[in-house]
Amino acid sequence: MISKRILLVEDDPYVRDLCVQVLEDHTVVAVDDGVVALEEIERRRPDVILLDLIMPRARLDGLALLSKLAAGPRIPIIVLSGLGNALKEGLSPELTAALSIAAILSKPFAVEALSREIDRVDGAEVG
Repeated sequence: MISKRILLVEDDPYVRDLCVQVLEDHTVVAVDDGVVALEEIERRRPDVILLDLIMPRARLDGLALLSKLAAGPRIPIIVLSGLGNALKEGLSPELTAALSIAAILSKPFAVEALSREIDRVDGAEVG
């Protein structure tokens, strides 16, 4: 396994802590707001972004961040969301690729599935 730079954007402290523990072999920066995530992307470009879409207390939630990221560098994104199954069914492969979505994991997700998706993403620009 190759260690990756991971940006985790998640407002739930329990999920954040769990992901950091599961991904201890990687370099993980965890934030709870899309504004801070944009700063981190500028500061140190991650190999992959783990993104929660619904973050009601954030200044910039995951949906808005996803939209902003579509216009920037093509960093692979793994979506972590309670909307996961609906997204999998509702997004076309073309839109998924355009948004740099490498995978969608429905909450609650198995930690093995998260590790597997992180290993699968090669860190190269999407598209």
